[in-house]
Amino acid sequence: MNNSSNKTNRNITTAKSEVAPKPTLQADMIAKGLTTSIVVSTIIHAGRGIVVAATRKPVIMFGLGIVAGYFVHKYRREIVSASRTTLEESRDFVLRQKDHLQNLTEETPEERDTPKSLH
Repeated sequence: MNNSSNKTNRNITTAKSEVAPKPTLQADMIAKGLTTSIVVSTIIHAGRGIVVAATRKPVIMFGLGIVAGYFVHKYRREIVSASRTTLEESRDFVLRQKDHLQNLTEETPEERDTPKSLH
């Protein structure tokens, strides 16, 4: 008797799991957006409290300055390396955009020379 009731319970739980609706993509997006907004709100609220406390007490500001100076000194080579890499990438980006702009302006006079009826 006990063995047959276990089989029946397994069949019922299997049937329940098959009937349960699957979450949709829209529901997932809403849940992610809600979670993100809660986390961001909490971080902003906590950060505001820390900044207010730090600005009211000069000793805390002095301590934060010392800690920041220590880490800048400790990682100065990495900071300089990252800034050089960023500088090179930004130069390349600007040159590519300049080339694209020149290509666009070179095509424009040809279109001006043709009559509008041919467009």
